[in-house]
Amino acid sequence: MMRTMPAIRHLVLDRRTLLRGGVAALALPWLDAMQPALARPRAAAPRCVFVFSPNGMNMERWRPEGEGRAAKLQGSLAPLQALRERVTVFSGLTIDGGRAHGDGAGDHARAGASYLTCAHPRKTGGADIHVGISVDQVIAAAIGQATPFASLELGLEKGQSAGICDSGYSCAYSNNISWRGPNIPVAKEAEPRAVFARLFGDPQAVEDQVVADRQRQQDRSVLDLVRADAKALAGRLGPIDRQKLDQYLQSVRELEQRLARVEVVQPAVPLPTGLLASGQAYPEKLSLMYELVALALATQQSRVITLMLGNAGSNRSYKFLEVPEGHHDLSHHGKKAEKLDAIAKINHWQVEQFAAFLQRLAKQQDGERDLLAHSLILFGSGLGDGDRHNHDDLPMLLAGEGVGAAKGRGHVALAKDTPMANLYLAVMHAMAVKDAKFADSTEALALV
Repeated sequence: MMRTMPAIRHLVLDRRTLLRGGVAALALPWLDAMQPALARPRAAAPRCVFVFSPNGMNMERWRPEGEGRAAKLQGSLAPLQALRERVTVFSGLTIDGGRAHGDGAGDHARAGASYLTCAHPRKTGGADIHVGISVDQVIAAAIGQATPFASLELGLEKGQSAGICDSGYSCAYSNNISWRGPNIPVAKEAEPRAVFARLFGDPQAVEDQVVADRQRQQDRSVLDLVRADAKALAGRLGPIDRQKLDQYLQSVRELEQRLARVEVVQPAVPLPTGLLASGQAYPEKLSLMYELVALALATQQSRVITLMLGNAGSNRSYKFLEVPEGHHDLSHHGKKAEKLDAIAKINHWQVEQFAAFLQRLAKQQDGERDLLAHSLILFGSGLGDGDRHNHDDLPMLLAGEGVGAAKGRGHVALAKDTPMANLYLAVMHAMAVKDAKFADSTEALALV
């Protein structure tokens, strides 16, 4: 009689399974056995980043040459030319909420407050601030529970949340683009070291661990040399010297055992170069912030991030670009060529840094594709021309594919006064938020 063989069961391991030996425990790497039999691989998770640049642009140097995918990214956008197949530059987008609507001056504050809310802020310098919920926080409320941080709010300049910063408008409007509620701005973190600590732990402890690991490696190298030399020497020694050498080697073995007891695993997240340096200049600080954004996306600490390159109305000097004047002062250019050239130089440098960030994402593998393919990265300003203080035909570009939700379209010239909220609604849908409307949207823009 033929015996029935028991069915072969597929081995399924939990990712938290540990290899144990005495007091030691090592986390297993990802194994095929951890994927349940016949189960589909987990879908890639889309991420989104919103970058804000203050004071508008030199629009003549910003606009691409031509339309569609054949458009040439020139002038301030030239650093993105190598990524043109993965970038879309929009013309014609408007944030009506940034306009005065009878409130008079204060366009810089309105540009910051309305950038991601597409809402008109109440003109007040008191506690009764009111604008709207920003698109990043709508997305974070819907999907943020899946990551350690529902959203991250970052910036390059600190700023107070009380007082008046622009023509009767509260500083809260100028210093924040992320709003959890109509009267609840989400404060940003402006120090790279603090961002790293929040995401991955004390950076000094990480640095100390790296130094300790390096020293242990050096110690091991020395021990290897000692052992090799001792073996070569032993055959030429007399009995007494060999005994002394054995005693010495015993102490070496004890040292090796002590090293093994304190052995630690290298940190999964490397410490960015220069993070612990004091008095970081603006270029280094921005580079660190972009690196931290990339790390946060890659490790899925958060899938929703905002970054302010400066507060609305920032008057930062760009001396390192040989532009000593304040940015805000330059934006009131009065069509003077030298001021317009200086603004274009600032814009070009900002896009250059942004392009380097995108290249980093493009080189970072994330499942079967790169991290840029799984992300939607937006870069723009709440003002068009800083001298006109206009809130129409705003500079805005989108990079990345968002797990197939978008595709580089080159230059897309939209109808005049197309709501910026239409673009944000499309991003919401790509991030699996099913709302039919956002702010003053009329329809979701096509991203492919």
